[in-house]
Amino acid sequence: MHYLTVTRRPLLTETDLTAIEAAAARILSEIGIRVPDEQLRGRLSQCGFHVRGERILFDGRNAARALAAERSASAGALPQPAEPDVDHPLTLHTLGYAQWERDLLTGRLDRFTTESLVRGTMLVDMARDRGVLPGMPGTPTDVPPALQPVLQYWIGATHLSGGCPPVDPKGRDAMPFVMDMAEALGTPVRSLPVYAFSPLTLAGESLDCVVAFRDRLDSVGVGSMVSLGCSAPIHPADALAMSLAEAFGSAVLLRELLQMPVEWHLEVVPIDLRSLSMVFGSPENCLLQLACTEANAFFHGGRWPPGAGNVLTNATEPGAQACAERASLMTAGALLGQRSFGAAGALSLDEAFSAEQFVYDLEIKDHVERLVCGLDVAPDEDRCLGDVTEAIQVGSFAALETTAKAHRGIYWTPRVFSRRLVGAGSGTDCLAEEARRYANELIGGHTFRLPEGVQAGIDGILAHARRILT
Repeated sequence: MHYLTVTRRPLLTETDLTAIEAAAARILSEIGIRVPDEQLRGRLSQCGFHVRGERILFDGRNAARALAAERSASAGALPQPAEPDVDHPLTLHTLGYAQWERDLLTGRLDRFTTESLVRGTMLVDMARDRGVLPGMPGTPTDVPPALQPVLQYWIGATHLSGGCPPVDPKGRDAMPFVMDMAEALGTPVRSLPVYAFSPLTLAGESLDCVVAFRDRLDSVGVGSMVSLGCSAPIHPADALAMSLAEAFGSAVLLRELLQMPVEWHLEVVPIDLRSLSMVFGSPENCLLQLACTEANAFFHGGRWPPGAGNVLTNATEPGAQACAERASLMTAGALLGQRSFGAAGALSLDEAFSAEQFVYDLEIKDHVERLVCGLDVAPDEDRCLGDVTEAIQVGSFAALETTAKAHRGIYWTPRVFSRRLVGAGSGTDCLAEEARRYANELIGGHTFRLPEGVQAGIDGILAHARRILT
C-alpha cells in the first residue's frame, strides 16, 4: 500500500519557543502561582519559596534556570516531527463526562440515567470491532453527585469486555471507592491528575484528592488548559507562555509538597468570545493542538506527535455540523499521522452523547482510514493481460474471479452511509433511521459478563458506596 501522509513545517521556531520560555519565567517571578490554601502556602514557605499574599513567587533567575533545566534534562535539541505510524489502525474513544443523551427513539435530550448509560456502554462495547476503545459515554445523573463516578465505573466494568479505564472521581468522597474498585479489577490507580485553574491558580478538588491520597499514589500529572482571549491572553504565543508558567510552576510546587514525580503539560484551547464557550470543532483548535504538541515536546523531549486528535464539536444535535467538523478535523489529523481520535458520539463539547452521532462517527473514521491507506499500485503485466482477455470473453470485469477476491481490499463499503443514487430507487432512504436501527442492533447483540468473583467484588464496593454517599 502507498499510504497517504503529509508533512508540515513547525508552527513555532526555536526562537519562538525560547521567547515563550523567557516570558513564562517572568510570569512565575513577577506574578507567581496563587495557592489559596493557607496550610499549603505555609509548607511551601518552609521549603524556601517566597510568599506574597496568596501567591508563591519564584526567584527570577531560579525560574529561568528551572525551565531550562527541565528542557535540557529530557529534550536537548529542538524536537522534530514524529514519523507517521501508518501500520496502526485508526481508533476512536469516548468521554465519560456527558450528563445528557439524545434519545434514539425520540431524539429528545434527556438526562443520562443508570439504565440509559448501560445501553450506551453496551453500544460502545459492541463497536470494539470497528476500532472503538473501551470507555464510558457519560455519567449517571439519577444518583447523588458523589456516587455518580462510582456507579459509572461499576457500569463500565460490568459491560465493557475490554476492561473499563478508571474514571475521573471528580471529588474526594468518591475517590476511595473508585480506587478500591480499580484494585478489585486489577487496574490499580497509581497516578491522579491535578487541574490548574486559570489564571495561575493551584487549588480545587483535584488538588485535595492527591494531597489526601498521596500514600496510594506513585506519581501525579498536572494539566493547564487555558482559553485564548478569556482565561489567557489573546495572542497564541502569550497564551502558551501563561499555560507553561501555570503547568510547570504548579508541577514544581507539587513536587515539593508531595515528594514524588510530577509530570505536566500545557494546553491552549479556543473560545467563542460571544458565547464564552470553548470551540473544539474549529480550525483554530486544530492549529492550537499542533502548536501545543510542539511546545510540550520542546520541554519534554522526543519527537512531537501529530497531536490533532481532538475532534469534539459544539453541535448540539447529530448530523450536518457534527459530521462536517469531525470529518474535516479527522482527515487533517490522519493525514498528519494521528491515529487516535475522540470523542465518539459526543455533542455540545462533552455535555451530551448521541448514539446516532456515534454511528456517524464510526462511518467517518472508516472513511478517513480508507483514504489514508492509499492504493496498492504494484503492476503485474500477466495479471492485467489475463483480466482484459477474460473480461472480453465474458462481457464484464465484475464477473471475474480476480474482482471477487480483490474488491474488498480496494473498496470500503459503508455500513450506514448510502452509495445508491436516486435513480436506483433509494432517494427516500432516511439515514437517521438506518443509524438508529444499527445502534439498536449493536446494543441488542451485547452478551459480555464479568467473572462471578470479580462481579461480586465490585458489587460489594458499590453497595458500600451507596450506604455512605446517599
